[in-house]
Amino acid sequence: MKLAVFGDPVAHSLSPDIHQQFALHANLQVDYQTIHASVEEFAGALMAFRSSGGIGANLTVPHKHAGLSVCESLSARAEAAGAVNTLIRTDTSWHGDNTDGIGLIWDLQRLQLTISNSNILIIGAGGAAHGIIPVLLGHSPASITITNRTNNKAQQLAAHFKHQAVRACMLSNIGGLKNIDLIIHASAAGHSNDAFVLPSPATDLNPYCYDLSYGQASAAFLNWAADHQYPSSDGLGMLVGQAAEAFYLWTGFLLNNQVREDTLSYLLAA
Repeated sequence: MKLAVFGDPVAHSLSPDIHQQFALHANLQVDYQTIHASVEEFAGALMAFRSSGGIGANLTVPHKHAGLSVCESLSARAEAAGAVNTLIRTDTSWHGDNTDGIGLIWDLQRLQLTISNSNILIIGAGGAAHGIIPVLLGHSPASITITNRTNNKAQQLAAHFKHQAVRACMLSNIGGLKNIDLIIHASAAGHSNDAFVLPSPATDLNPYCYDLSYGQASAAFLNWAADHQYPSSDGLGMLVGQAAEAFYLWTGFLLNNQVREDTLSYLLAA
């Protein structure tokens, strides 16, 4: 079973390790590759992968929006998100899905964090933010505030969902936000190794800080959280959760929570 993840960058990806662990539990043989492709190279690289026998793929930064244009059909999750992170081969093309949101919810539940009636701040307005907002809304948060270095993108993303709980906020106005329970870092800024600069929300609470990235890409945001003495986590658990859903879409094999948690423990120990 030939699978891959497309991204730029992508060499750091732990997805091959995760899917090899899943394959062991499912007693399947899986060849899961990392394929580096720029935005300009993506369509050609995907075509070459399909021609070589590829049957499924994950898409990471910066291809989650581009994934929409290569699909002949989309799941309801992908349509709601306006972004694709999982491709399933069809007879003539690809079917697109988005497993990011379900992966995030699985990890937040693992961390015993509650979404219902919570106030959430999302930093970033790209494909990752698109992928998680529909599922977060399904768990009835009190509010979701989106901020981004380019305010126009935050405004566009909030308008995309047309939901009374979703709003945009200029980055410079973050200091005026109150009662934030959860801060989710969903931008790709961590991949550039820049220092993370963000005003602290004016909250009496102790917001939990969650980075959708993991490893070095999450370091700057988690260091910012530590400086403010906020509890925090990277997105490695989300990566495992979204991968488990993608594995099910490709193979029909549903991995239980124990397998997911064992896989996460394996990655942390490696």
